[in-house]
Amino acid sequence: MTNRISCAALLCLLSFSAEIHARRLSHFAIRGHSSSSSSSSNIVFGLCSSGNTVKNRILDVESWWQTQYNGLLLVDNVPENLPALPQGLQVQSSDKWGFVSSAERCAWSQVADTHTAYPNADWYVLGDDDTFFVPEALQTVLSKFNASTPVYVGAPSESSKQNYDLGIWLLSTGAQLGEFAFGGGGIIISRGLMQVMIPDYEQCLHDHDGMIGGDQRIGACVKVLSHGTELTPYFGMHQIDTVHHENDLLAFLEAHPVQPLLSLHHMADVSLPGLGDLFGLRPYVKRNPYGILQQTVCQSKHFGTFSISAGLSVRWWDNSTDISTDIVTDPAMRGALPAVGQNFVYADSLNTQGNLRSKTINTWYAVYNAPDADSQASASMTKIQIEEPAGPARWTSNNWERLQCLIVSENTADNSVHIVLGSLQTVPS
Repeated sequence: MTNRISCAALLCLLSFSAEIHARRLSHFAIRGHSSSSSSSSNIVFGLCSSGNTVKNRILDVESWWQTQYNGLLLVDNVPENLPALPQGLQVQSSDKWGFVSSAERCAWSQVADTHTAYPNADWYVLGDDDTFFVPEALQTVLSKFNASTPVYVGAPSESSKQNYDLGIWLLSTGAQLGEFAFGGGGIIISRGLMQVMIPDYEQCLHDHDGMIGGDQRIGACVKVLSHGTELTPYFGMHQIDTVHHENDLLAFLEAHPVQPLLSLHHMADVSLPGLGDLFGLRPYVKRNPYGILQQTVCQSKHFGTFSISAGLSVRWWDNSTDISTDIVTDPAMRGALPAVGQNFVYADSLNTQGNLRSKTINTWYAVYNAPDADSQASASMTKIQIEEPAGPARWTSNNWERLQCLIVSENTADNSVHIVLGSLQTVPS
């Protein structure tokens, strides 16, 4: 049977989903009970790699690394003649006697070796060599927590099947693990948690050597050695293991919750319409790391309804669209871009201006002519300019905030629109 949902219902559902995420976020933000700030000096990284991939992945790490940070690139079988590393990042072998699999060695090195190298750090951020982190956003989010207490932050997989299958497998071994942070999206461990884990960590890994991944082993040892510390789920850390169709991935990122993006996995392995791989998001992230993927829905008198995903895309329904029209949502229909009555434009990565210093960023969005798109509808919009504030102001309170949308100018002569985002509006907690 064909599943259908009206455009109006879809917009209501998106709004409701955003509010649910906001309520989760209010709980998340208050949990840490911390008034201290995080800085680059107390956040260190432990990145797992292999001898087969490290030479290419160093360039991926450089795309987000900032020289004020420190960390280890932990490599299984370190090859010769490695490219130069960015300042603050060191290569270290993850080989260790007694650990057979690469997953075991990675789990050991990310925790034990990173702690040994940086014993006084407040936060240990663990990930893969193809994980893209947003350090500025990490600082803002981690300032909500007290690093001296046991804190374990991350996200499960976006695939319910992946979570279910791995959960059942763990339970069948007697390990009551529950939710754990998937390593590709990133694992965050506080100083307080690291201190209680380290003394018996090696034995704990041996006790759980039947598990599949290093992230599972870390999650199990967090729970066992800290006597039950639970995962604090953060849905701005994206594993992206099972969302590989470009249009499914696009829709997934456009549904990013009202909270800062902290990480993206598999940057070079997936693609987005118009932007290529996920590295197409970098120009925006470098200019406004606090705003990437944040959503706003606004109305235009002449051009209709706009749904904005900052730095990624704008979808719009023109005024001729009957919002009672049904949109087919069968799984077989996924990948139809744009949907019925809907047009799509993407962020032009070569045309983003402004930065944190100027406190304002402008992004121009270019029309994407997909094979299934209505060419006449796409041609009706020549340019969309989004102007928004740059900086962490919206994330500094416990009630995290979204931006309102104000249409400043509509030019029907050349079919362009200039949208300003601002006037912070607190999301209800």
